[in-house]
Amino acid sequence: MGLVGSLTGLVSGVLGAVVGVVSGILRGVLALVLSVVATVLLIVAALLCVTVLLLPLGIPLGAIALGLYGQAAKLIAGNTGLERAVRRGQDALSVRSSRLRKRLPL
Repeated sequence: MGLVGSLTGLVSGVLGAVVGVVSGILRGVLALVLSVVATVLLIVAALLCVTVLLLPLGIPLGAIALGLYGQAAKLIAGNTGLERAVRRGQDALSVRSSRLRKRLPL
């Protein structure tokens, strides 16, 4: 029973590593595609902003392009330990600030 459990754990670890590598490659390719689409949208938005009549279309399109750049950066960065630490710090600060607001007579 111990040998079977050890082999199962070994196979599970190897498959997890393979899935992690494939997932990382797919995330990188998707980030590359998103950044190319964002670049094209940003160029189109710049051309629209040059013409004064199409300025109302160019500004939101530029904002969408910048949002796509942000999504691509999130795909590349992933859910890192730094991101989790920052989120925990934000949560702790929000709890402390809510306690302080309750104590202060405003």
